Amino acid sequence: MLMENNSYWMNTRILSFLVLFSCSGLFTNAQTTLHFSGLDWAVRGGSGGPGPNTWSDDPQSVWVDTSGYLHMKIRKSGDAWFCSEVSLQKSYGYGEYWFEILSDVEQYDQKIVVGLFTYETDAKEIDIEFSRWDDPGSVAGWYTVQPYPYTVFNQSGFVPGLNGSPSTHLFNWQADSIKFQSFKPFTITVPPMDSLIYQWTYTGNHNPPAGNERLHLNFWLFQGVSPVNQQEAELLIRSVRVPGQSSGINNDNKNEDVLIFPNPARDLVRVESTGTMDISVISVYNSVGQLIERRELNSKQLEIGLSLYKNGFYFLRLETTSGNRAARFVVQK
Repeated sequence: MLMENNSYWMNTRILSFLVLFSCSGLFTNAQTTLHFSGLDWAVRGGSGGPGPNTWSDDPQSVWVDTSGYLHMKIRKSGDAWFCSEVSLQKSYGYGEYWFEILSDVEQYDQKIVVGLFTYETDAKEIDIEFSRWDDPGSVAGWYTVQPYPYTVFNQSGFVPGLNGSPSTHLFNWQADSIKFQSFKPFTITVPPMDSLIYQWTYTGNHNPPAGNERLHLNFWLFQGVSPVNQQEAELLIRSVRVPGQSSGINNDNKNEDVLIFPNPARDLVRVESTGTMDISVISVYNSVGQLIERRELNSKQLEIGLSLYKNGFYFLRLETTSGNRAARFVVQK
């Protein structure tokens, strides 16, 4: 049933994307920068595709609040509509890209597009997008590996079903595959599979090689046309993580009495209690909540060998003499 729906909306979207990605000079130079989620971003100004649209680097359009959250707006000034885009200025290559979105990406006007993607050229692009592409009956979630034409082999659509909730999205980009996943909010530190909204893996010939790509976040108007409801809109992003970044998602969930090092790790990772508590049980989960290993011990420290671990985020659940703890680490070989 889902595949039938994907095919229906895919045909509609194919026609639309001919307009979007035929624009030359897709990304113009940004005029300002900001610091968000431990990374420095260029804020785009000027005009151009996709859309084409007018892009604002004004602090009324793009800013980071006192909680460290990124705000991006589609807003009207006079008779003109302005969109938002930020991008990183270096390549992070293969690995996992995480996006914690506090806004309900399913509730936007049918003309609005949320883009979370790496871009080098129109033929070297990996997309997580949320839009109904001017069709109110369309599904709102899309995973795409460029370029056009879009088929079931390089694009997959899905229904987020958020009902006003935040969400977490990621793609794990490797040389032989790209795995996309979306999660509903999870109330424990390990994202269980029952929080999974949708997942899809691409293994085709258009998987781009790591090189000069940049990570972009944008919030824009399909075909450069104003929203049907004529209302301004705002996208709120809690955090973004790129390959090799030492901190994991949910960066407000800290444990000052537990040390995890080195982080990122290659061959082994050390877990150490800095206080009086002993660690009795430690469980390691991968990024989709699958248990990798579990150890029972009564110690203040241990080492975990990583020879069988793949690159990516891992979550630790520690049962200690003073209660449970959670921590995260990154494997980067």
